[in-house]
Amino acid sequence: MRVTNLPPGTGATLFPMLAARRLLSRRSNTLDPLSTPFKSEPYTVCSCYRDTCELHFNREPIKIVSSRGQYLIGDDGFEYLDCASRTSNVGHCHPRVVRAATSQMSVFNTCIEDVVTCMPLEREYSKKLLATLPSNFDVCLFTNSGAEANDLALQLVRSYTQKKGVVVVDGSFHGSVDLLIDISPSAFKRMPTGKKPWVHVVPCPDMYRGPYSPNDPDAAEKHFQESKVVLDRVLARNGEVIEYNTPISRTDYTNKGYIHMHGGLVVADEIQTGMGRPGSHFWAFQTMGAIPDIITAGKPMGSGYPIAAVITSRRIANSLSAVYNNYHCSPVAAAMGLSVLDIIHSERLMNNAVVLGEQFMSLLKELRTRHIYIGDVRGLGLIIGVDIVCGRDSKKPSPELAEKISYRLKDQQVIVANEGESKNVLTFIPPLCLTLSDIANVITKLDKVLMELEVVQLNDIQGIFREAQPQPSSRPLYLSSALAQAAPPILSTAWTAPQYMFSKPSVTSSPLYSSIHENSSFCWLTWWPSLTFSRANGKLPLSPIGQGQAALEGI
Repeated sequence: MRVTNLPPGTGATLFPMLAARRLLSRRSNTLDPLSTPFKSEPYTVCSCYRDTCELHFNREPIKIVSSRGQYLIGDDGFEYLDCASRTSNVGHCHPRVVRAATSQMSVFNTCIEDVVTCMPLEREYSKKLLATLPSNFDVCLFTNSGAEANDLALQLVRSYTQKKGVVVVDGSFHGSVDLLIDISPSAFKRMPTGKKPWVHVVPCPDMYRGPYSPNDPDAAEKHFQESKVVLDRVLARNGEVIEYNTPISRTDYTNKGYIHMHGGLVVADEIQTGMGRPGSHFWAFQTMGAIPDIITAGKPMGSGYPIAAVITSRRIANSLSAVYNNYHCSPVAAAMGLSVLDIIHSERLMNNAVVLGEQFMSLLKELRTRHIYIGDVRGLGLIIGVDIVCGRDSKKPSPELAEKISYRLKDQQVIVANEGESKNVLTFIPPLCLTLSDIANVITKLDKVLMELEVVQLNDIQGIFREAQPQPSSRPLYLSSALAQAAPPILSTAWTAPQYMFSKPSVTSSPLYSSIHENSSFCWLTWWPSLTFSRANGKLPLSPIGQGQAALEGI
């Protein structure tokens, strides 16, 4: 029963339990979980907080109460390795960034239009940003978010070219405001209105599922020709085009001058990929041998603080009236931005991105050789994606499996994001202060999670055959040490399955099973007369006898 329109206090009189419930609710809303006197009671996240605490863990949300370096600290006291937030390039709450912000905040923080046209800190910050870019960039226009920066960039392009059409790469996302949703295929495909007629989508150069091999020396040219077909179709209808491109591959249409030839400009969205994250270069477009007309950058400029920028030439900036009065950088934002640039250089974080990125990619690719669910590993510096598939041969995306993996990693204090059109790509975009021990920690835990999932699949397959043949033979078989060493790692966790039985001989000769029992070299299994383990495609499924090479030997 729901009671409404009662005088104040009536509820407490008529319904004491309701009053007590409200009191508990108010107390849970106001008490700080770190200072509550009820230390013996576990702290529960109030339901009113869940929307703001969930990240992408809808079933088991976590509440982050503080952060430090590459770690997020939850209200449960655990430290979670942050591989998902993507904005804190120099690390969460870096002491030098905090000092710069608090010091400037205590002195001055405002932008006075028409009075202070360019404050010293803003001028210094702009100069240092431009020093990271080619000479055609000479103006920085500051905003509060990457979405606002992309919106301003689109305004500039349309004002300069007097054209409306936009070319975007399939699967890209440029922001959540109305105009940017219209040019974001990953967003408008889910909208009932769909694609606007002035938006033109070119294929994403997919070197994993696409038609061209990564080893094909002409792959870039072939991708360009595919995109050119789309553009030519638009131009044949007297269409007008500008390009909005997220740097995703070495295929870039400005190499041919094709967009420029038709009066368009090229915008590079560097919101996630810039600020030293590629490692070898400060901006991702610099790795591709092409120079855009405009770039946009976002919150990594302030290591998570709301600051962003549109960087372009003065010629393009002058096309929009009053642009210099409206897009200043506050002194606090400039102070934090300067400290981020100094930290990237003084702590050699770009070198860290190169060395650790290569190490991370190498270890993930090594995992790929052992686990059938990893279809592809790709990345640049410390921007890495692991493509989770149903099977390596099929390449079919598996968002359900990717979600299971991200949840299990979260339970082991590693936060990753699920991205891509199918939400099946585990994305690792950690702070650049990541360490080798952090990478080893991630690899160990991901290896364990994948092994567990593969064992579950193995047991499910065995269950199917058990139903077909419910009476097993009592004759035991053992896996010899030689075969154990040659077998895939999936068997190293087979001992977790309750239907397996193990012996413990005194001789140790198989390193594969050292994790199961100390001094064990043989693994006893219940033998099924018509089934055996066979080795195929790097996995160990159950298959009828006679198909494939048997990996079990009788006593």
